[in-house]
Amino acid sequence: MNSNLYLKTFFSIEVDKLSLCVFDGIKNKIFEKKILINENIKKKELDELYDEFLGVNILKVEKKIHKFINEIDLIIDDSNFLLIQASIKKDGRGDKINKADLNHILFDLKQQIKENNPDKTITYIKINNFMLNKKTSSTLEDEFECDELCLDIDFVCLPNHIKKEYSNKIKKYQIRIDQIFAADYLSKYYKKDGEDVSYTAARLKYENDENEVHIIKKKSEKQGFFERFFKFFN
Repeated sequence: MNSNLYLKTFFSIEVDKLSLCVFDGIKNKIFEKKILINENIKKKELDELYDEFLGVNILKVEKKIHKFINEIDLIIDDSNFLLIQASIKKDGRGDKINKADLNHILFDLKQQIKENNPDKTITYIKINNFMLNKKTSSTLEDEFECDELCLDIDFVCLPNHIKKEYSNKIKKYQIRIDQIFAADYLSKYYKKDGEDVSYTAARLKYENDENEVHIIKKKSEKQGFFERFFKFFN
């Protein structure tokens, strides 16, 4: 398997533990290290623990795969995440609505969310339901036309200052953050029985949820409907 394409690294920061997992394909976890966090540990000691854990284990991974880790996905258990659930309806008023119109709807709504929450960064966008001509569907075909379109959309947001804190922690290792996942959102909407959150996040990255609207450009052979047509960049 070509690791240049498939290698994905996940740093999970949960209330009671830290973990670093590296996958070379969804069925091939090539590295995993976990450490439990004492509930009485102070913030300064916790920051030092983050640095020590990540620094030591990134080095171990790089020695194992004989290459540098350039990007990482974060899974964060943090109560400061904000879930904004929005609904929008568009009437074609005699004209058919198609994927180009859907593109504009999503872009405009995303801009409204950003303008109304300037202190937050959108980390994840998921379309939960579509209603085409009053008929509900969980997915869309690549080519579609309708007279009326309704959408139910989740926007997961994280305060800018918290995102910056995590970015600064990662930056010192010359690694950039590819995507930030809210652990609670993963557990509530995606996690299957027996999975840990790292595997759940990996499954989403490799399998490409077609109802996710990608806000960070991804390199992938398999592209879902929204990856092909709706790439929104921060």
